[in-house]
Amino acid sequence: MSRLSLRTKLIVLFVLLIAVTAGLSYFLANLFVDRAFEDFAVRNVGVQDLLILRGIAQYYERNGTMEGLPEALADQGGQLPVLLIDPQRRVVFASDEELVGRRLSPGQLEAGVALHTGEDEAWTVLPVALTPWRGEVEERFLSSVNRGLILAGCAVGLIGIVLAFAVWRQVTRPLRRLAAAAGRVAQGHLDERVQVRSRDELGLLATSFNDMAESLERAESAKRQMIADVSHELRTPITALRSGLEAMRDGLVEANQENFAGLHNKTLLTARLVEDLQQLALADAGRLSIRLTHCDVRELLGMIETTVGVQLEDTGIAFSVDVADDVSDIYADRQRIEQVILNLLANAARYTPEGGSISVRVEAVPAGDVRFSICDTGPGLSATDLMHAFDRFYRADKARSTEGGAGLGLAIAKALIEAHHGRIWAEAAPSGGACFRFELPTE
Repeated sequence: MSRLSLRTKLIVLFVLLIAVTAGLSYFLANLFVDRAFEDFAVRNVGVQDLLILRGIAQYYERNGTMEGLPEALADQGGQLPVLLIDPQRRVVFASDEELVGRRLSPGQLEAGVALHTGEDEAWTVLPVALTPWRGEVEERFLSSVNRGLILAGCAVGLIGIVLAFAVWRQVTRPLRRLAAAAGRVAQGHLDERVQVRSRDELGLLATSFNDMAESLERAESAKRQMIADVSHELRTPITALRSGLEAMRDGLVEANQENFAGLHNKTLLTARLVEDLQQLALADAGRLSIRLTHCDVRELLGMIETTVGVQLEDTGIAFSVDVADDVSDIYADRQRIEQVILNLLANAARYTPEGGSISVRVEAVPAGDVRFSICDTGPGLSATDLMHAFDRFYRADKARSTEGGAGLGLAIAKALIEAHHGRIWAEAAPSGGACFRFELPTE
């Protein structure tokens, strides 16, 4: 059966099911009809049968013997509905002469009336209605019933086959469409979809297939876009390095300390981009190196404020750090969390104009975690920005930023926070600007 197709298996299953059901139905119906007929016959043992039994008993009481009783019953004429059985269980009188001389079993005599004529002898009077033999009328009745049952079984089987064929088509047709669509997706046609025609399990399967194909299409599109973005981001500094070196080689640009410093910055930019891409690749593979230890939040933010605060203030941006009194230590990788905060601060500084401010707020939340909030007074985030803020290579309107970036900082921050089993999100600040928040467990 494992080598058969689903179509063949369903056909075999339906045929066997119909055959077994029809055969079992015929057997049970025939059995019930036989029992019902016998019960009907027993209930129809009438007054005449009782009178004959009483007369036989009186004959024995009057004569003291059963000798001559068969002849006396025969002289009555007509069709007497009884059998007379001698002590040897042989039929000595019956309206049907073919029954005379037959030997009955003790079980067949149980339904009769025993007349004891001696210590060890007993004659039995058995009404014909209780005998195991049926007359011509009964046989014709039962034969007619059997034919009706057979015809009904055939009709039910035919209807079952028609319904089974309809169910078979209903089941296999969407499966064939799914198989064909899956083959086309395997060939690279990721835009392939199947039409959902029902809400049953097959409809759910078709919906899941469409969702899978859509996810694959988005992943393929994102991969192509990422390759294009990586190529673009690497091309810019590499092109600048190449142009600068060729200009120095040809003597068009003086090889002085200032020009070497510019080329060095381009090299650092390229190295940083490659390192960011490597971190994202490790995050995708679940191989980010995370060393969890107890981390003092106040000490961590104090060091960041010392190093970053001066740089921000030199650009005309106010910087403040506020840690609530009920904040406890977090259980995290100190260097990774420091990297997240620096990435978020760099993003805030990129969009905050001179004269603006950036604030860091840390507080405990009811769930027992610690929430970090980095808010700025920049132009804020649109609905599209909120949706794609953590996408790789996504950048808001460049006209609002004072310096460019590869668009990987927030994606790396998200990967690092999720590696800590925390969560990170962005929202528009009530007073304008943007807020990036993330929560980390304390244990």
